[in-house]
Amino acid sequence: MKKDNIVRIPVGDMEAVYIISASGEVSFTIVPNCGKETFFEKCRPDPLVQISCTGDAPSIGFCAGETRHDSALTMSMRYESQKVEERPGEKIITTAVRSDDGLKAEHVVIFDDGCRGIRVYTRVVNESDKPVTIEALSSVNISGITPYAEDEARGRLVLHRFRSRWSAEGRHEERSVEELLLEPSWANFGVRCEKIGAVGSMPVRGYFPHLAAEDKKAGVIWAVSTACSSSWQIEAVRIDKALCICAGMADYEFGHWRKTLRPGEELTSPEAYLTVTSGSFYEACDRLLDVQRAKRLPDQRPESLPAVFNEYCTTWGEPSEKSITDLLGVISGRDFEYFVIDAGWYADSVKGWQDNMGDWNVADDLFPNGLKPVVKKINEAGMKAGIWFELEVVGKDADALVKEEHLLKRDGKIIISGTRRFWDMRSRWTDEYLTGKVIGLLKENGFKYIKIDYNETIGIGCDGDDSPGEGLRSVVEASKRFIRKIRECIPDIAIEICSSGGHRLEPGFMEIADYLSFSDAHEEKEIPVIASDLQRLVLPQKSQIWAVLRKDDAPERIVYSVCAGMYGVLCISGDVKDLTEDKWTLAREGVAFYKKASPVIIDGFTKRFGRFQNSNRDLKDYQASVRYGKGKALVIVHAFDIKGGADIEIPIDGKYRIEDKYETGDHGIVIAGDKLHIGFKASFDAAAILLSKD
Repeated sequence: MKKDNIVRIPVGDMEAVYIISASGEVSFTIVPNCGKETFFEKCRPDPLVQISCTGDAPSIGFCAGETRHDSALTMSMRYESQKVEERPGEKIITTAVRSDDGLKAEHVVIFDDGCRGIRVYTRVVNESDKPVTIEALSSVNISGITPYAEDEARGRLVLHRFRSRWSAEGRHEERSVEELLLEPSWANFGVRCEKIGAVGSMPVRGYFPHLAAEDKKAGVIWAVSTACSSSWQIEAVRIDKALCICAGMADYEFGHWRKTLRPGEELTSPEAYLTVTSGSFYEACDRLLDVQRAKRLPDQRPESLPAVFNEYCTTWGEPSEKSITDLLGVISGRDFEYFVIDAGWYADSVKGWQDNMGDWNVADDLFPNGLKPVVKKINEAGMKAGIWFELEVVGKDADALVKEEHLLKRDGKIIISGTRRFWDMRSRWTDEYLTGKVIGLLKENGFKYIKIDYNETIGIGCDGDDSPGEGLRSVVEASKRFIRKIRECIPDIAIEICSSGGHRLEPGFMEIADYLSFSDAHEEKEIPVIASDLQRLVLPQKSQIWAVLRKDDAPERIVYSVCAGMYGVLCISGDVKDLTEDKWTLAREGVAFYKKASPVIIDGFTKRFGRFQNSNRDLKDYQASVRYGKGKALVIVHAFDIKGGADIEIPIDGKYRIEDKYETGDHGIVIAGDKLHIGFKASFDAAAILLSKD
């Protein structure tokens, strides 16, 4: 009997492994170069391209309506060729498979030199003489998990995923495959499938597009994320001794997506990012962020981070020339690089501001001289001016609502979500309208920062393409093209992506942004927990974190809020002009400390300590983190509910000395041996310590 052919191709400190069966099926996985013995032969190859079409048969094992994994079309694809291209700075591995009826698929792996992750996508070409309607297509299918056991690996495999809700983003969850009913049956029959995903134009609503599988005994972790900005899915599938992780666009059953490829037409999936390591779960997350680091624009590689002032939590949607002038009298100087005018600058004197997005006319009563003089004042105060838009939607009170032919529809009816309708971003008219209203306003007034918000979801999709899901995908991609157009027209502009806080924190949107709103938990005590969780999923140099200061805040609470902002990009707001001088001085000292520590925030690696918080709304004990980088370390400690006080010990890797610290009062901060000691007497206090190597 002819044995399977196993091909191993080095990609950095990993190996891409392809198993080609005697019958021509080909699978894909990736392993670390750790020298451990592998048992790839224990399972049949699970095809690297997962694809299904209309009229296709699902796999046997009761999976119809649940998963298209190993459909009849998938199982008919046979290995055709493989080539490896070595280009300056990258390696590309392309594996081609073909079905008997002329559908060709290419599985493409891209490895950038120095990166600890890879990018993977699938390209499908209809080389037949008939249309084919695709209803499922993977970006990547990682098979053979775990190759470090000859059997089913009972009791050693766990899945990691991140749940997300509004103002509760990025909550880590770890579950064993046995808990999830992903162990094979007694007969190796009956497909096991655990699917996570999101449907709609808020891709981080319910889950982050991120999944990791860990072999606890072997100490190896596989992690994957998808750069899919519309409906997506990730499946953990089990049929035999090995687990598979399949990621890509949401399929027809889950995301109402299908697309017809006519003869000669092709389709490329979104990219998936993939890594594997014999290190910790936190290292696996950081390795995936390497892909985002590699894709940063040249001006997104700063040496230090800016401090941002956003007036939203000061005026709560009522900015004006007068209120901004008053604020500038307090915050002018060198503390802040950006001053952002948030929602409400377009408010109607009768209809207000919350539901008239889409007209984008400057409110004459709030800004009687227009926006240009206000921008000039901001510039004279030493800052660049920013402004808020929710450019993809039309509010129920907007005059633009009459432009019905340019609004998205589903089954011929205008899509309404809450109080919002949606522009058809695919249309030339919409592009020209928004170019004038948005880009024109930015250029005319000299804005150097735009906050792009998005506060509702389209849902399953819209008309105008082969399916609602394909309509959704094309509209969201058009939105991203317009955001890129803003940068093309104003090259030195900074772009912030926001979606009710964190509903667009996925790689596709993150890569086109300079900053991303981490959450709408504007001034809640759980901010450091959410912000710390998101360091595993978002580059800290892009994760913009609210630090809202109130006039009634105790000094401890001022430090608590500012320290939370040090998990990413610090964004100050609140009652700054009503703070007492000592409180405002304390806040500005925190901003200065943040800037000093920002090189570590940009390029460090974080270790986190403290109990898992069962409730973000009822925090207990403490949270601490140590971020190592550039010969320094940034320690951030938040005391939660600590009745009676707390003496905290934090392990420190290596020999360091205290270079600087930010606190209120004396917390007795010292380094003794390999531990940093800090004491708290009151609940909801914090401190930040910058360490330097001896």
